[in-house]
Amino acid sequence: MDEAALRAMMPMSFGKKSVKKAPAAKMQPAAAAAAASDSASTSKTGSGLGASLLGKRRAIDTEEVVLEEEEEDDDDGLTPEERAANAELERKARERRANGSSSSSASSSDESSDDEVGPPLPPGTTSTAAPPTRSNIILPPMTNTTPISGTHHKPLSALTVDASGSRFALGSYDHSLSLYDFGGLSPPSFSPFRLFEPTPNYPVLDLSFSPSSSHLLVVPGTAQAKIYTRDGAEVGECRKGDPYLRDMRNTSGHVAALSCGMFHPTDSTRFITGASDSTIRIWGLETMSRGQEGVIVMKSKSRGGRTKATAIQTTEGVTLLAAGEDGSLGHWDMRSNLGSKPRGSIDRAHEVGTITSSIAVAGNTIVTRGGDGMVKLWDLRSFRKAVVERGGLENASPHTGVIFDPFEHNSVLTCTTCLPKNRAQSGIVVLDTVNLAPLATYPMEKEYGTPIRLHWSPVRDQLFTTTRSGTLLISHHPTRSSKGILLALSRPSCTNRSSTRLYVDPNISTSAESYPIFSGNTSDLANGVQSDSAKRRKLAKARKDERTNLPQPPISGPGKGGRIGRGAMTGVVQSMFGAPADLAFDPREALLKYAKRDGDVDYTKAWKDTQPTPIYSKYSDEEERK
Repeated sequence: MDEAALRAMMPMSFGKKSVKKAPAAKMQPAAAAAAASDSASTSKTGSGLGASLLGKRRAIDTEEVVLEEEEEDDDDGLTPEERAANAELERKARERRANGSSSSSASSSDESSDDEVGPPLPPGTTSTAAPPTRSNIILPPMTNTTPISGTHHKPLSALTVDASGSRFALGSYDHSLSLYDFGGLSPPSFSPFRLFEPTPNYPVLDLSFSPSSSHLLVVPGTAQAKIYTRDGAEVGECRKGDPYLRDMRNTSGHVAALSCGMFHPTDSTRFITGASDSTIRIWGLETMSRGQEGVIVMKSKSRGGRTKATAIQTTEGVTLLAAGEDGSLGHWDMRSNLGSKPRGSIDRAHEVGTITSSIAVAGNTIVTRGGDGMVKLWDLRSFRKAVVERGGLENASPHTGVIFDPFEHNSVLTCTTCLPKNRAQSGIVVLDTVNLAPLATYPMEKEYGTPIRLHWSPVRDQLFTTTRSGTLLISHHPTRSSKGILLALSRPSCTNRSSTRLYVDPNISTSAESYPIFSGNTSDLANGVQSDSAKRRKLAKARKDERTNLPQPPISGPGKGGRIGRGAMTGVVQSMFGAPADLAFDPREALLKYAKRDGDVDYTKAWKDTQPTPIYSKYSDEEERK
């Protein structure tokens, strides 16, 4: 065990009496006499106290102190070298005090010894603890930027990245959702491996991966959220509430359009949604088809008593924060009764009528992004007013994001919008968490439009940015970032087929008429790509063939979709009643057996003697009526 470890295990008072030996030996006779007179006067009063304020003993008699300390030197446990080093430190401390300089580094000085905790450092060592500085702020990796476009053509309103940073999902106002995996991306198209519409004719407003990245929450513009697997297979849909009930606590689901949603940060079986019906509901994966597990009703002081929940966030799944369209901001304890009042609320956190688009949390520090162009910093322990606020950050999207840096939480990132009144270029702004002072600004190119959502992956150290033009921008650093988009960029281009094209006979016609299956452009055929319209026509033509229609498999359990189900008692009932008697009856054969009988006398017996040969009228019934 080294000397530093031994010194750390010693008590505070261990070895400190030898420090007083040096000043006692150098005390002047006049000072010693004064000290002796003080001691004598004190003893005469009967107090018997020989200590000054803060418990420091004064020198009573120089010779007695020296003798006492010489007797205790052998028991202090220090070597002669350590005693000499301590004496040298004390001498330097006295010199600094005499010169008026600071002596904060001397652990045995009179000014600092009362405030220090623990034994002094061993000789020859220095403290590595330094006050926090703002020079260690990590800026986003904006060295290189890779655009991913061509899939969506409207604003990207939703973005989520899984915990490993290897898969991400995009939602757009074009009603479609796309899933990407860096393991299968290749330039320059960067096509998704799954593209579909969760809810036709409704935009995708929010997305969230579960903590285990096994499920994906989709928040469309309807009142029912959906859950998918990470591969895009639908798992279930939330139940819709009764719109005719006034009390929102009594409904089993949302009754108005959704606005935001997220998975529980620690529980992969629970998720949270907010809607325009002034409620926030907590769901379970197994029970979402029957109703929610908990509901929070947001009370508003505006007319009607309701407000739209525009943004939600949680602090490690303990405290739930929510912002309303009326400018309010509140938080609830998810472990207590959700029907009670919020633990804290602010009515005018942002301007009334604006949309607080995003909330970010780092411990007890909260930052909100308001539609009034303000970014405000809050402290959850003193939830009365904003600690710091920064204005002039205009945004024109109800989905504008705000995030902390995922490493030290020393900076805040948000997006700004180019407005005609200030003619400023839109981009990404980095703010200091201490005073929200601007640290850096990264302007956005005009072809991409306004940035909307942000996500800084702590695993890959890459920044994801969605834009108004439908393009996703992935910013990365060549050395700081790892894998992710760098893995995709390292692959060869998938459209470079010059070396894989087949040689054909020039006498063979390559026109579109020579290929009855293909009905698109010949240029697409040469590149091995069919247009979307050609694919649809080919699929429609194939569906007309009955051989392509597979029979529907029998269903088990109760019937659904207009089909009768087959249960365990179906065979028993059929055996009891048997087949119907007229099952093999043919009505046509029954009529034909009467048509062969000629000369039926059942109706002409009265004229059998008078008119053996029937004589029929030459006129029809209509002519006789005339």
